[in-house]
Amino acid sequence: MRYIIGGNWKMQMGPLNSIKIAKEMVNHLKDIKNIEIFIAPSYTSLKDLSEIFKGSNIKLSAQNMSEFDEGAFTGEIAGKWLVELGCSYVILGHSERRRIFGESSEKVNKKLLKALELGLKPVLCIGETAQERIEGKKFRVNEEQLEKSLSNVSLNQISQIIIAYEPVWAINNRALNPVGEIRAATPAEAKEMHDFIRSWLIDKYGSNIGQNIPIQYGGSVTPENSEELFKIPNINGALVGTSSLSAEKFSKIVFYASKLS
Repeated sequence: MRYIIGGNWKMQMGPLNSIKIAKEMVNHLKDIKNIEIFIAPSYTSLKDLSEIFKGSNIKLSAQNMSEFDEGAFTGEIAGKWLVELGCSYVILGHSERRRIFGESSEKVNKKLLKALELGLKPVLCIGETAQERIEGKKFRVNEEQLEKSLSNVSLNQISQIIIAYEPVWAINNRALNPVGEIRAATPAEAKEMHDFIRSWLIDKYGSNIGQNIPIQYGGSVTPENSEELFKIPNINGALVGTSSLSAEKFSKIVFYASKLS
């Protein structure tokens, strides 16, 4: 299975800087052939980056989408328009959407089914908070998010989905983690949860399918810790936040994955 490395720029970079960084990434990564790479800029940069990435080995992703085709839904964006703009992927269920904006797994499921209908590849994010982990609920929380978010997904469709395990306590966002240390999961913590997710996928969809669904790790991924994380079985890539805002840092993460492929 190829490593999949994605960069989620969140609401951190405007159009002008996005163009600059995107061009740098295309140049840095032009010789990488064995890694699946995508970048998710803000909506305002999708058109520009679609042109920059055209013909390169970097694909375009959106950070979210509506479950509706179109209509009087102020502030929403239709998935079919993302396809028109050249998006291949869409991130759904990110903890910032779930925890800050109140998106339920049921809502995430509606978006995911619409994305599949449109030919977009969903990156389904799941993860527990620090408190849920302390209370011994880490497996239950992630299992529930998987079960509800993947409801009514067929055996043919599941192979189009990427799972991204992002423990909420590891995400560099003080709105999510107002106090305490924000850190990446240790290799042991990451392995434990990725093994659990893999087992769940195999139980749900069978060994042939479940073994081949990619599972990314996300949460404070850096050039310093990525190589060690990529050596762990059942970690098939990374969804990178802060480090993806630097072409140099993001490229180093991709290079480490490429070296191990």
